[in-house]
Amino acid sequence: MNGASFWNLLTQRIFSISGWALRPRLADNIVEPAFNAPSRRMSSSPAQVSQAATLALMDIDDLKGVNVTADFDTGDRLLNEVDDILRRALPCGAGFERLESGRFLVWLPKMSLECAAKMAEQMRLLACQALVDGPSGRVARTLSAGLVATSSNESRARAILRADVALANAKRIGGNKTETTPNLPMPSLVPSREQIEEAITTRALEYHVQPIFDLRSMVPAGVEALLRWNRPDGAVLGPNGFMDTLNRIPEVGAELFPDLAVEAAMPFATGAAPIYTTFNITGAVLDGVNSPGCRWLSTTVLERIPAENLVLEIVETAVIVNPQRAADLIDRLRARGVRIALDDFGTGLSNLERLRRFPVDILKVDRAFVDGIGGDGREEAILASLVALAGGLDIDVIAEGIETEAQARTVGDLGIYYGQGYHLGRPAPASDWATRMAEGY
Repeated sequence: MNGASFWNLLTQRIFSISGWALRPRLADNIVEPAFNAPSRRMSSSPAQVSQAATLALMDIDDLKGVNVTADFDTGDRLLNEVDDILRRALPCGAGFERLESGRFLVWLPKMSLECAAKMAEQMRLLACQALVDGPSGRVARTLSAGLVATSSNESRARAILRADVALANAKRIGGNKTETTPNLPMPSLVPSREQIEEAITTRALEYHVQPIFDLRSMVPAGVEALLRWNRPDGAVLGPNGFMDTLNRIPEVGAELFPDLAVEAAMPFATGAAPIYTTFNITGAVLDGVNSPGCRWLSTTVLERIPAENLVLEIVETAVIVNPQRAADLIDRLRARGVRIALDDFGTGLSNLERLRRFPVDILKVDRAFVDGIGGDGREEAILASLVALAGGLDIDVIAEGIETEAQARTVGDLGIYYGQGYHLGRPAPASDWATRMAEGY
């Protein structure tokens, strides 16, 4: 097939293929598409994949400039337009995921690196044609892409980090390009202690927040604080990329992190209509040992942030060594007015046993259940049962991962009155969201 025929075929595919949504956070390993599945969803492999794939990481060039010169709404609409084009341009058997940083992952299995690079480049060029109306006229941006060949046993996190290196190379030479990195041995991409210490001292580590809305009134009810690393190359890295290193140097940042948390929460806890801020906590905090996490809890939660405007989320991966000690701490926190939430409820360790053992105020339903809305009805039945269960325990329910108006409407009809997700607002620095809320979003 010549280049022109390929371009025409791919252009036609944009109007004939609907996108697949990868369910994030179900596993940290590469996900292989279900090639013969009747629906266009991706099925996740529990631990490893049976064969290698090619991964393309794409990013809009100078999206920050759109937010500054136009506004955040224009930037969001441009992201959504690019998202739609990429989803529709996916070849059969491919997968797609939109990361919270605003980047896009494309999985191209059963394809050589050379062929995948051609496909990714055509998709990138199509997405570069996205146009949205801004306050001063139409707005468009190019995209850059980094492409890597993965191995059958490679973790998802490492593959993304390698693709991020290729993407950074594309940005470094001017952007609007696709750069390829073959599957060759390479040094560890885990940041060093020195890099993390510098990030702490320069405040490159900070909290971003994502709004949580009351779906009945569409008024913000709270925000979730999310630790992020603003890297020198412009990438925004989530905790999976640096937390292992950070945990090995617990004394570093012991004084700074309480300040960062307070700075993130206070704009939302003060004002005419205060709302809450949620922070994720691990098993080490709940076990009550004398760790930096416990010191963060005592100096931040109990002294400096109003208890009535604070929620602590027990993360799904939290391993609680001493359940009784954790339950006692939760009781003391709730007695002071701090609310407790179970994050990613319905998956992993965040299950009915944890709900039975610990008194909590909020269930955050894992996005996998929201993503499955509109299928065979199983997710809707599960969500309706969770609403009934939470109602009997006088617990609020928050739906995570709302990405469409239809999902927001469905969870609201089922009796879930609070939600968060890209459709409602993507994560951004706390100061950005504080300004947007003050201005009516």
